[in-house]
Amino acid sequence: MASAKTPELMRLLLRVALAALTFAALFSWSRPASAYAWMIRHGYGGCTTCHADPSGGETLTRYGRAQSDLLLRMRYGEDSVSAGASETSAPKDDSFDSFDEDLAGDAPKPKKPAPKPEPEAAEETGPSSSSGFLWGLFEPPDFMLLGGSLRTVGLLSGGDFRYFPMQADLYGQLAFGPVKLGGSIGAAKVKEGSPHARAAQVTTNQGDELNLISRTHWLGLDLGSRGDLLLRAGRLNLPFGIRMSEHVMWVREATRTDRESDQQHGAALAYSGMNLRAEVMAIAGNYQLGPDKYRERGYSLYVEALASKSVAAGASSLLTFAKADRMTLEQESTARGAHGAFARFAPAGALAVLVEADALHMSRRDLGYVGFAQLDYELTQGLHLGATGEALDIGYQQQPSGNLGIDLPRQVGAGKPRFGGWLTVDWFFLPHCELRVDAIVRQESAFTLLSQLHVFL
Repeated sequence: MASAKTPELMRLLLRVALAALTFAALFSWSRPASAYAWMIRHGYGGCTTCHADPSGGETLTRYGRAQSDLLLRMRYGEDSVSAGASETSAPKDDSFDSFDEDLAGDAPKPKKPAPKPEPEAAEETGPSSSSGFLWGLFEPPDFMLLGGSLRTVGLLSGGDFRYFPMQADLYGQLAFGPVKLGGSIGAAKVKEGSPHARAAQVTTNQGDELNLISRTHWLGLDLGSRGDLLLRAGRLNLPFGIRMSEHVMWVREATRTDRESDQQHGAALAYSGMNLRAEVMAIAGNYQLGPDKYRERGYSLYVEALASKSVAAGASSLLTFAKADRMTLEQESTARGAHGAFARFAPAGALAVLVEADALHMSRRDLGYVGFAQLDYELTQGLHLGATGEALDIGYQQQPSGNLGIDLPRQVGAGKPRFGGWLTVDWFFLPHCELRVDAIVRQESAFTLLSQLHVFL
């Protein structure tokens, strides 16, 4: 029962938190060493410097594009500019971001313009001209940010191989003074009943037909004079935990907070300060699915504090109510929640560590939990090696077995812990191009080899 399981869960969460804090305390003296949550190793703890979304992801600012070229892509024999870019571009004090002037969500401009480099030196010391939208072929006006992502996937699992497009999205933002308008539009084709993409559909084609999707669309208003307070309304990414690209990681699936299609309509207020960032959202439901009984309403929030340039820790909370649950198809009123802690830190120049642990609760289930710990090591600029461990127990649900007075036994992942592991090679081999391979082993699942080619516009 939930009451009997609570002490065990709390002990587990306490162990994870103590381990993360101990590790950070031992190694936080090291200098920071790339956007992705592991950008903290370059001294970028916050998201608004490089992203239009205050909590990160999708549309890049112009500054973010420059830094992605400086810090992410492989240089092939050229001197790496990664360390130099970190030292000169990141805030000098221990702060998430700085806010002086903002242009369509761009990072602040330097107070004094630096001397213009010689043409021969520009490629070595600054971002390439190909860092712009469409590799620099089109320069949007100052009030506009544009971007996009194309992903294709090769999946080998249980002896079967599949190859399919995962993502085809365009996204952007318009800014007119304090008023901002952002969003995305794309196309997807998934089988009927799939938990992915369907929740973001705009059109309602069935079967294997293409559908128009919009993962996010919102209207925003800058309330702070320094660009540190943003109010938005629309379909938004849920502010919860570590924002990451691995949408099938258990910590994002079990909490239903991935960026693939778990967005919800509502209103959110985001604060991005010197040593603190936070966002809280009132969830009105996902109006791109129906009927209304499946729409979840409630709140989601996180708060994160910066302890140093290379250590940040925070907490998240989410609680929703619906008349029926669209994932389990249970036709009863359902309350669902997730509450936990997360940390990001860079114990050594090339190493970044991400940790998250969340308690899960849902109507008619015992208390559950989900968590992960991830190491990202930059072998050389543009080539990352990763290792991830994850654990999941969504909570035991009592169900009659057919034998009088006997319930169905607890299952791995639902009443018993389930464990998984990932090994990752991530290669930013050309401007705007990423090739990633993941080897995934999970209890009760076949070994999976996942390859992704990602081209971001």
